[in-house]
Amino acid sequence: MVAAATDGRMGTPPPQLDDATRRAVLAEAQRWGLPLSFTGNGPILDYPAEPLDAARIAAGAGYPPQSIRTLAFCDSTNTRLFEATGLMLCLAEAQWAGRGRRGRSWYSPFGRHLYLSLRLPAIPGTSASLPLVAALSVHQLLAAQLPGLWVKWPNDLWVGGQKLGGFLLEGRYCSGRQDWVLGMGLNCHLDPSLEPAATCLAEHGLIVHRNELAAAILRQWRKDFALLDQAGFVAFTQRWKVADRLRDRIVEIQQDGRQRLGRALGVDEEGRLQVQIEGHEERLHAADVRIRARP
Repeated sequence: MVAAATDGRMGTPPPQLDDATRRAVLAEAQRWGLPLSFTGNGPILDYPAEPLDAARIAAGAGYPPQSIRTLAFCDSTNTRLFEATGLMLCLAEAQWAGRGRRGRSWYSPFGRHLYLSLRLPAIPGTSASLPLVAALSVHQLLAAQLPGLWVKWPNDLWVGGQKLGGFLLEGRYCSGRQDWVLGMGLNCHLDPSLEPAATCLAEHGLIVHRNELAAAILRQWRKDFALLDQAGFVAFTQRWKVADRLRDRIVEIQQDGRQRLGRALGVDEEGRLQVQIEGHEERLHAADVRIRARP
């Protein structure tokens, strides 16, 4: 019944429900954080912003409409895309088990942000730097309107000291071949559930339409991923210098159960973070890195 209300514009009237069933449906929706209500025509979801629209995103991004699926809610768009065949893109209004690096998971509230996953062709040799390029693509689109926007190695977008979004590349073997999916979560609209360490576009005066923003990101990704495939990460060196705020900062590095201090020196031609630790230079493929707070 909750799924029947996903677009608030049902073409077929739902069955009439008695009061007890209505209360049960509302309780279930509340448990999942879905803003469901009942009208004379039945249940509808109260979208806090314009709903996601697969047809509009497809038209704006140049994708076949049948290759895109939008969901009201799911565990993870990455998971849904891995399990689907014939789909290139999956978006959701809400996720209850979104994934991040190192197995982290989080709940994503309904209708406020942009959660999407894109299926990618085989990407040998570029997988390590692809999430970083994905972040640089979004930085390219938004930086002019968000002066404080920067890319935090290896896969996050920040505005000042608050996180705006993140990217996750996952690979699985499916039917004898390697399947790659890139996931993105980008905070868009005002959201009282955001933690103090997070921010959204609206908090910085940038009001977006998620369908148009998704299409613009997909267009930029197509362009940048083709460049990455042709020329490697070295083609993004200058853009990284503009987006980077770690360089020459003392950072805390958490890796393999160890915590160390080092000075960030930028990234190399493969997108690896270069750090100076105890007088020696290291190149990191993956790690949790934080700017050390000044004493």
